[in-house]
Amino acid sequence: MDTDRIVATAQAVLPAVERRRTDLTTREFAFVADEPHGGATRDGPTPTEYLLMALASCTAQTLRQYLDYKYDDGGDITVRIDYHEPQAEGEARYLRRTITLSEDPDPDDLKVMHDIVEKSPVTLLIQFAYGIRTEFS
Repeated sequence: MDTDRIVATAQAVLPAVERRRTDLTTREFAFVADEPHGGATRDGPTPTEYLLMALASCTAQTLRQYLDYKYDDGGDITVRIDYHEPQAEGEARYLRRTITLSEDPDPDDLKVMHDIVEKSPVTLLIQFAYGIRTEFS
């Protein structure tokens, strides 16, 4: 008997009449993913872009919890994720996560924040497939 708890569910439907445009659902939300090919129009982000958005959003939300706990006004959080595809044989793929804060935190807090984002749920979910290099700018 399976005793694992399901924490999230998503579904993708790719109709036979479509080449790559996929209808996505999770809970009551609907989205479109697309992988333009041969000059086709873009109807939505690519699956890879959705993955990058999930990591960026989860990182920002995880940091917001810490900043709200630690500071009266933690300011704005901007998280950019860049996917780096190797150009040479043997080089590794990785994601670069750049975090920009509108307020200057205490320097000691940067180390804590780095440790916190390394344990964010989406980071833990994808870290086995990609190396994630985090930097604060």
